[in-house]
Amino acid sequence: MWSRKMFRYLWGLGALAALVAIACGASATSTSEPNPTATAAAVGSTPTPNPSPTPALTGTTPDPTPAATVTPPPTGSAQESEAGQASSELKAPDPLGFSWEILDVDDGVKPAIALTSEDVPFVAYMLEARPGFVKNAVWNGTDWDIATLAEGYFYGPLDIAIGPGDAAHISYHDHDREDAAYGFWDGTEWEVTVIPARGHDGWDNRIVVDSQGNPHISAVFPSDFNGTGIEYYGLDDSGRWMVETVGSAPLTYQFATSIAVDPQGIPHISFYTPDTKDLALASRTEAGWTINIVDDDEANGKFSSLIIDAEGRFHISYTQRADFTSVVVKYATRGPEDAGWDITEVGTLDSLTYGFVGARNITSLVLDSQGNPWIAYSDEKVLKLARWDGTAWESADVIIAGTQPLGQLVSLKLDSQDQPHMVYFDVVDKSPLTGRVRYARGIRR
Repeated sequence: MWSRKMFRYLWGLGALAALVAIACGASATSTSEPNPTATAAAVGSTPTPNPSPTPALTGTTPDPTPAATVTPPPTGSAQESEAGQASSELKAPDPLGFSWEILDVDDGVKPAIALTSEDVPFVAYMLEARPGFVKNAVWNGTDWDIATLAEGYFYGPLDIAIGPGDAAHISYHDHDREDAAYGFWDGTEWEVTVIPARGHDGWDNRIVVDSQGNPHISAVFPSDFNGTGIEYYGLDDSGRWMVETVGSAPLTYQFATSIAVDPQGIPHISFYTPDTKDLALASRTEAGWTINIVDDDEANGKFSSLIIDAEGRFHISYTQRADFTSVVVKYATRGPEDAGWDITEVGTLDSLTYGFVGARNITSLVLDSQGNPWIAYSDEKVLKLARWDGTAWESADVIIAGTQPLGQLVSLKLDSQDQPHMVYFDVVDKSPLTGRVRYARGIRR
């Protein structure tokens, strides 16, 4: 495997407390039951495929270089972007028990966040306009260290994951080369590889890294370019990239994919099926990919986020369309011994613009140290955070749009203290899409 270690930044939790705390706002709490009485979708048995061999990566890395204690500067409840547009605002108070801090990151759009073992945030983001870029920002103690991975023409969303040794992995769509691209941080610089495949593919990709440090990517070869649908990118026995067709129906690139690896190292991909309008789950087997339907209620499955926990339980957040601009955010879970999926409603969004400058990661799902799900979800007017408290879903309106809309995208992670870290962006202009990337951190009161 790549035995590469990454420099570690020390995240000074005590120093962060010196920031100006910004309380943020609340919405009503839902009343779903812990073992949902809501409809469980009819599916077959939980997929238990046999793993296919996954090779280890090889390489070397220099000694890690620690950074100074992280001490972000204080910020106000509203800021101005460099383009002079009023930013989004934090609300008060927060019934989830957090004060919120917000930091400007950089001009850009469609960010994703990952945390190191020391809770240091890595924020990947891009610009889709010509000329565009893919960048990554890391907090260095007083400011963001920003590195450019690539320049050219790109399309989001992108994704970032932290693997063993705090190595960072980024996936995105290279529109110039018409393929997926993969970036790896080796401790001193980013190494970028374009993954060759037939056709104009690699859209709407997400990445996960297994316990051996191997990256796994889900993506779409879209019908917009005469593509066949969902694809999987992994490494063969020689360590070279391979691209597999999952076997979905043809679909566009606007409704998100998500990928997770189970305790046996087997990849699974959640996605929306446009032919039946369902939430589907594809699982890799030695014989190929199998697809099961998770939720077959009407207009389900867009903008999913998938996690598989250490016990092999599946957790998926996604949306069900209610009308032209509104959706219900839902959560489905299933354990290895369960006969079907338990499904609950988490909350609602009322200001979605479909197809708004490309694919959206509307929902972002994580699990806390007790195994409880947290879901962030956003439209053009509000970014919300919900958590399962063991009995019901509690939720809060965290970010409210200012004079410009939110980007309808959110990426959520929890740190070692179960405190939330989120990135999103304010839209400055829709054509071409430009914006301001922002980072929000919740401090438990």
